Amino acid sequence: MECTIRGVDKQSDIKRAVIQRCFSARELQFTIALLTIIALVSGIFLQALSAALITHYGLHAAFLGFFLVLGYVVIVLLLSVFFTHRLIGPFKRIEYEMKLISKGELSRRITTRANDDLHVKNFVGYANEFIANFENMSKDYNILNSTVSKKLDELGAELSKESFDCARLKDEIASLRQHIHEFREKW
Repeated sequence: MECTIRGVDKQSDIKRAVIQRCFSARELQFTIALLTIIALVSGIFLQALSAALITHYGLHAAFLGFFLVLGYVVIVLLLSVFFTHRLIGPFKRIEYEMKLISKGELSRRITTRANDDLHVKNFVGYANEFIANFENMSKDYNILNSTVSKKLDELGAELSKESFDCARLKDEIASLRQHIHEFREKW
């Protein structure tokens, strides 16, 4: 019972840590806040400009409504293009590079740009670490596979002889088991 309670405590601690990390993406929060502030300030500027145009030039309300809508559309488009490129661009590049890696280019690593978000850089670092571990595991697996195949061929050749050394065969099988066990323990 005590182990279960400790396990639950550890799980809840992990959940709290994950939640805290999810909500502490300061740079992303700053970017979204900046986007909101720029949109609000631009809207205020458009309102002030339209009021000045009415006062100074005596323009009609229909024209000013069109002017405001057009101004808001331009502001939203500019902000969307800029922030979409900044936020989505790195993930599109990661997607492209992951496709290459998944096709077998295990020596390839994901890259980041200097102006990429810190969280993107951290993610890429962990992904590259995973890819390096997978590459090493793949190399170790290939070595293990060739070792086992070679030993099985030797054992098969030994068994095809009329007289064979049972003790040596048992040692070879134990050695193979040890290689397999070491591989499992390592990965």
